[in-house]
Amino acid sequence: MKKVAVALHAREDFNPEIIQDLKGLDYIHVDVSDGKFTSVKNLNLEVFRVLNETYKTPIIAHMMVVNPLYYMEEIIERIHIFIFHFEVEHDINEIIKQIRKTDKKVGIAINPDTDIMEIVPYLNLIDLVLVMSVYPGESGQKFIPHSIEKVNQLIKFKEKYNFLIDVDGGINTTNATKLDVDILSSTSTILNANDPNKVISILKHSDEV
Repeated sequence: MKKVAVALHAREDFNPEIIQDLKGLDYIHVDVSDGKFTSVKNLNLEVFRVLNETYKTPIIAHMMVVNPLYYMEEIIERIHIFIFHFEVEHDINEIIKQIRKTDKKVGIAINPDTDIMEIVPYLNLIDLVLVMSVYPGESGQKFIPHSIEKVNQLIKFKEKYNFLIDVDGGINTTNATKLDVDILSSTSTILNANDPNKVISILKHSDEV
């Protein structure tokens, strides 16, 4: 069975009640964007405190920012996994080292144009790889089919390295069945559904189809 994360944005007008009726969630995935790494800016880090105090569900921080360590101290105690982007112009090893000092799990996210082979040197140092199946930014974008092949490439390395595979962007009940991953992260497919809990259940069992 796959795990499911509902993906939210760290918006100024964030309302934690939008997920209060959701059942079966394994993670709450929060997208933080600085308006530089992407064109979108959602930097309300107060979201992490509110979610942490309101729900017991583990929180994944997805940092779509040019300097992930700049924001780490403010949120690290309230999250389970800290994900930064491989494409940032900083020393990857140093970022991993600093996150490791906090005893939190470390994840690397890769954009659609980044080749899997580029992150292979770091797979023994991290806990999770987030494959972006859309370009970072607004939710509601269409799933990029090539992401399936990227996931299949990653699977070959799981035998040697112990990491989870997460996919984020355009996930729906159809393409979920083609993704051999540990975690499916979704915003609109869950939140815009007539029956969100049914959708969560379908996603969780999508490896059984």
